[in-house]
Amino acid sequence: MTELKLGARALIVVIALGLVCGLATGLWVGWSLWPVQIANVDATDLKPAAQEELVVLVANAYALDHNLPRARERLTQLKDPAVNDRVAALAKQYNTQNDPSAANLAALAVALGNPDQAIAFIATTPTPTATLTPPPTRTTAPTLTPTATETTTPPATPTRTPTRPRATATKPAPIAPTNWIPPFPAEWPPGAKFEPVSVAAGQKYWHLARALYCDDRDTRNDCPNLPGGDTGTNIYVMLIGAGGWRESAPLKVTKDDGTLATVGDLGPEKPASDMCNCNYSFIANHWPIQVGGAYPSDKISGLGLYSVRMKIQNAHTRYYLTFQLVTR
Repeated sequence: MTELKLGARALIVVIALGLVCGLATGLWVGWSLWPVQIANVDATDLKPAAQEELVVLVANAYALDHNLPRARERLTQLKDPAVNDRVAALAKQYNTQNDPSAANLAALAVALGNPDQAIAFIATTPTPTATLTPPPTRTTAPTLTPTATETTTPPATPTRTPTRPRATATKPAPIAPTNWIPPFPAEWPPGAKFEPVSVAAGQKYWHLARALYCDDRDTRNDCPNLPGGDTGTNIYVMLIGAGGWRESAPLKVTKDDGTLATVGDLGPEKPASDMCNCNYSFIANHWPIQVGGAYPSDKISGLGLYSVRMKIQNAHTRYYLTFQLVTR
């Protein structure tokens, strides 16, 4: 009877040891020898924060290579039909946080066809960097002169030696180059000419921040949904200030005979409530265009009714020009 009990106990111990060894071996194989690997994960399976990082990476890559088709292809991995609005929303969010990626996100949103002037302003405005200037320091050196005789000598008056901080020259932030959609001059009509104005540092001027050309029946860059539609033949001019708001200024358009175009040629400046959301719109022609008034301006000319895609004259083509008041 005693031998049977000892044998049963030995059997239980052997079984328990076998289970423990088997479990340990299984864990070692699962963790070290054949670990679980996750592959072929779609971007849609990522968490929202990771998807946001993906959009930022695409925008930063586009800022370097300006390859819009590649950026579109990467964004389609998210399978989000409103991904263009998502890029614009991230641009505004990052701009409120003074994140350097805000300008890249805004530039990508504009390239994807976003017509919001606030987005265009973010794309052309570098993120400000705060500069701390140390306060002036004052050194007080009181000097007391003791006397050994009965003659009383008044104590010396303490003197203050102000130390002026060294003036440091602050280099102005660079102005972002014109955002050409499509690339200029390769995909613009022949004869189109851009003349950037030359101004001194610290001077205000009108900078051509964005220029969009819509070819005849062009389906790129949201052209079908812009003012004028597929049959439009106008030049649309938008004027924005340093803060992204709409500015009012005269338009300076020089005719072939050297005289300036009049209201009869261009029409009056449109109100802010106009459905075009632009300051001026007039029939496309090759006359040089720049902003008039108190500040100098970039100039663009040769914007005629020519289709690059079909290589024909008198086509239904449109132009959208955004001038921004900036400081060199």
